[in-house]
Formats: sequence, C-alpha cells, structure tokens
Amino acid sequence: MSHHLLFSSQPRRTWGVAGWIGLLCASLLGWGAVHAQTSTTPILLGEFVNADLAAGEEAAYVLTIPDDATYTVVSTGSGSPDNFQLTILRDDESVVYEETLADLLDVELTAGDYLLLFVAQQSAELGFVVGVEAGSMSADPSLPGELFNGATFVTSAVTEPLYAEVTVEESQYPQQLAILVQGADEDRYTAELVDSATADSTTIATDQSDVLLFPTQGGMYELTVTPDGEGAELQVSVFLSGPAPVLQPGVETSDDLLNPDDTNLYQFAVAEAGTTVHLVATSNEMLTLEVGFWPGEGFRSAYSFGDEPARLTFVAPVAGTYYLDVSSDSTTGAAYTVQFEEGEVAPTLPLATPVDGQIEAGTVVGYLIQVDTAEQFLIVVLAGHTEDDLDLQLSRYADETITDNDISQLASSKEIVSTYVEEPGTYIVLVDSSWSDQAADFSISAGTIPVTDLLAAAAETESSASTPAETAPAETAPAETLEQWAVSASASSQYGDDNWSAQQATGEPDTLISGDEVTAWAAYNSDSQQETLVLAYAQPVIPVGLEIYESYNPGAIVRVEFFDLNTDEWVVAWEGTAETAGLDFATFRPALLPVNFATDQVRLTVDEPSVSGWNEIDAVKLIGIPD
Repeated sequence: MSHHLLFSSQPRRTWGVAGWIGLLCASLLGWGAVHAQTSTTPILLGEFVNADLAAGEEAAYVLTIPDDATYTVVSTGSGSPDNFQLTILRDDESVVYEETLADLLDVELTAGDYLLLFVAQQSAELGFVVGVEAGSMSADPSLPGELFNGATFVTSAVTEPLYAEVTVEESQYPQQLAILVQGADEDRYTAELVDSATADSTTIATDQSDVLLFPTQGGMYELTVTPDGEGAELQVSVFLSGPAPVLQPGVETSDDLLNPDDTNLYQFAVAEAGTTVHLVATSNEMLTLEVGFWPGEGFRSAYSFGDEPARLTFVAPVAGTYYLDVSSDSTTGAAYTVQFEEGEVAPTLPLATPVDGQIEAGTVVGYLIQVDTAEQFLIVVLAGHTEDDLDLQLSRYADETITDNDISQLASSKEIVSTYVEEPGTYIVLVDSSWSDQAADFSISAGTIPVTDLLAAAAETESSASTPAETAPAETAPAETLEQWAVSASASSQYGDDNWSAQQATGEPDTLISGDEVTAWAAYNSDSQQETLVLAYAQPVIPVGLEIYESYNPGAIVRVEFFDLNTDEWVVAWEGTAETAGLDFATFRPALLPVNFATDQVRLTVDEPSVSGWNEIDAVKLIGIPD
C-alpha cells in the first residue's frame, strides 16, 4: 500500500461520496509585503481547495503547519499540474519550494505559517490538498489514538477494533468532515464517527462506501474502525471539503449528482430579514431541495415531480448565510441546474385588518406579523374559494432556531393556525398553493387575544353561574384524561438502526417540516407491503383518543389496534382509509370505537402501496382515562 494520500475517485465540486472539493471562499488575510498585489486566503491542513485561474493569474493561500514533518501536496484539479508554478514561502519570506506543481509533491516543513503561491501558466482549474502521514489509532477504547484534519494513519494486520479521537481545527465556515477508510481489495471495515459534543453519529461499511461524511466547523470526534474478520491493510485519512459553492442572485448554476447517496451543498447570502427567497432546480430526475441555517438541517424543503422543477420559496427569518442541499433518489445520478433569486421584503400583515391577496399555482406568498405584547394568543385565518386548495403556516425564529410552528393543511382553502406569544417578536406567515393547479384569490386576517381577557371572562362566567337547586341531581364529573407520548417502539421493519428507526416515533414530535427526515420512523422499503408500528406507553389507560403525527406522505394508515392487558390480545379500534392522504404533513385523529379495557400499547398498520413513497410517522399521542 502506498503511504501517500489516497482517493477513492477523482474529486468533484460536491459534498457527496464522489468527492469533497468546495469552491474557494472570499475570506482574505494579508501577508506582509510578499506579493502585495495578491490577496491571500487562509486554509486548513487537509482542506480541499479549488479555483479557476486565467493565464498569468495568481492564487495565494496561508497554511499553518502544526509539527515538523514531511507534508504531501496532492494536485486534485481536472487538468495537468504542469499548468501551475508553485512557490512555498515561510513567514520569514524564505523560499522552501519553487517549481512546477506535481501530482504528488513531498516537502519537508517545520512548524509555522506558510504561503503557497500558485501562478497559472495557462487558463486551468487549480485543485489541491495538503496532508501528512501522522496520527495514531489504538486497540484500547479507554486510551484512544489521536488523529487531526490532514492526517493519514496507515497500519496492517487489523484483527480488532481501533479507536481514535479526531480533532478538527476551527473553521471560518461550515465544512464537510470526510474521513476516508480504505483497506486491501478483500478487506471490509465498519467505521463509526460520533460528535463528542452532541453525540450525533454516522456509520459506514466499506463495501458500500469508504467515506464518513459529517458537517463540521471544528470540534472533537470519536472514531471507531472495526474489521470484518482480519483486515490486511488499513489507511484512514481525515479531510475537509472547503467552503460550499456560492450561489449568486439570478445566476444559473449547472451541476450533477453521480451517486444516489450524494448531496450537493451550496450557500447564498440574504441581505435583509423578511426577504422572500426563491430557489428553482430543474432536472430530468426527481430532486429534493432543503434549505437551512446549517448544512443538513433544513427548515423548509421542496421536491420536483415529473417535468415540473423543484421550487422552494421562503421568507428569510434573519439576514445572513443560508445553505441549500440538493439530492436525488435516482440510482443513475442526476444532472441539474439551480438558481437563487432575492425577491421583495414580505409585506406586513396588520392585526385585526383582513387583507385580500392572490397566489399563482405552485407558489408561496409570505407575510410578516409584528407582535409587540407578550402573553396573548396569535391567530391567523385564511379563506379562499371552495375549489382551491391552499395551506397555511405560522412560524417564528430566534437565534436561527424555530421556536413556534403551526401548519394547517386541510384539503380546502379554509385554514387556521395559532400560537401562544411568550415574548414580543416577528412572526412569518406563508400561504402555500403547492397542491393547487390554478391561481387563487384569498383573504387573510390575523388577530390576538390577551390571556388576561380570557381569564377575566372565565371568572365572570363562574361568578354569574346560578347555584343548582337542592333537589337537582348531582352531575357526575367527567373522568380526567391523561395524554402520553410513546416511551418505546418496535416495527415490522425500519430503514436504519438510529435514523428512521422505530424509536424515532417515541416522545413528542421533533420533525418540524414535511419531508424525508431522519427524526421519523420509516419502513425499510417503500410501496412494497403492509408494515406495522407498535408503540408502548408508561401508564395503562382506557383509550379515548389518538393523535398520529404523519410527517411524510400521510394517509397510508389503515388500522389502529389496542392491546388488551386482560386477554393479551389485539383489538381493532379503527379500520378504514385515513383522510390525510394527499397532504404534506398531517395529524391523523381516527374516530375510535369505544374500548372498555386498559392498554399501554398501540399497533398501527401502514399500507405502504396505498400512498406512494415512504410513509413516515414522527410521534403518536395516546389519550385515555387512567385505569
């Protein structure tokens, strides 16, 4: 095995398994008097760098070397490395190297800061990464080895799991941590990476993928590599993707996804909070768009269907940088174009004053609501024509985190959403016509009700109530109900042991957007057969109600059963066709048959073929009378 840095494939401008190069960011750092006319960009060890240079154009990068060692500069550009002259200078301006760039270049460097200056001999794409054979892994989990960004660890005859703490330097921008795990041709390894701060994790098997991918801006991670039997050889390399490509307003970007597991990431800037943002992606294959404040953590998503492009419109909660994930389920990859547009700042929706509006088919119209007083309820009502299908969403963000979110997605244009205002702020309202095939007129109105007014009205009603006559029979007080979320769950199948597992359906809802999200349960296969999801609860109750939170392709539930603790048998409490089919996101409340026994288990039957795609369930609330 070569001890140089290895690559599973030619790097590309993607954050998928096919490669990890990002476009060069515009963060600049001066470098004394050396080449004063050339701006310099700080980079990290192991970070992929990519830039298109014209003939005679220079590109300069500042790199901090942590220890004395032999470092390898690897050319990753699409053309010949002979197209570039490379000069490496220490911070005292002494020249370490001054030759034509090579495919693999080994350079002896001492700890300190260095300037890497590239001069294009002709117009060409520059691509490179700097790494070092260093670091360690240990068979003792209590004394793990140490790896860092840019390090490559090499060993042989691996018979037991190896452990390492991976330290990633702080970055000025989010990157994708890419850990390459490679063995000999017949070797198979399982690798797991855990974020030490959040406990989030990702796992691969090298016969399916040899790259662990994880969003990062620096931190500590725990890496475990386990051989399947004995591994003849093992090489572990720690890379960083570089910054995500920047989308410019009005500029169409062409790209492609080579593998079904790939996700291409982009960034774009929004100058003013409340701006309406439009994203459009076109492809012959189905695409998924997801936008958020951080890679892989979207708050709004959109999909393409057939020949229709994927259109994602949202109102930016804050000014700043947003990230767009583009992915596809196509097994053959997908070529596509994507474009970002900044629209106008969303208009303000006044309180207690109805506003008339119009929306085109398949689009979104946004409003801003300013609430200046806390401790009141905010209610938004939408009304349109009977033949139209409009959805309504109310949300609020604080510190780039969604704090309030209510969605109404009835199969009509009569919608209502509400929230309790704990503190003053700006709320975002979206009218969505994704399910409408024609332009629609509507009227929308917002209002607030102070909690003090409700309490005063309740007190007045209580004081004015007459005392029942002594001869009147005493009314039986209604039994007090208990609402519970599942504490454990199992399923006939699940897509993963953690992500999309049955356990994702326990607890309160945590999937805040419609889509194929890892925080909900999904069966192993879609559209193939009936699946069951069994949920267990802490306290047995006589069931009187059930709320099923369907986060993706609702409407496939065909049966609800309760487990009779007295007979150890399942009893059907509802069976039929759910009215939530066709919605993006729904809470299904089946009309249950009366049950006279206590239960602590619910079984749902999901008819996967009846509703196309994975039918995902985020949470299930059991409402009942304590036994």
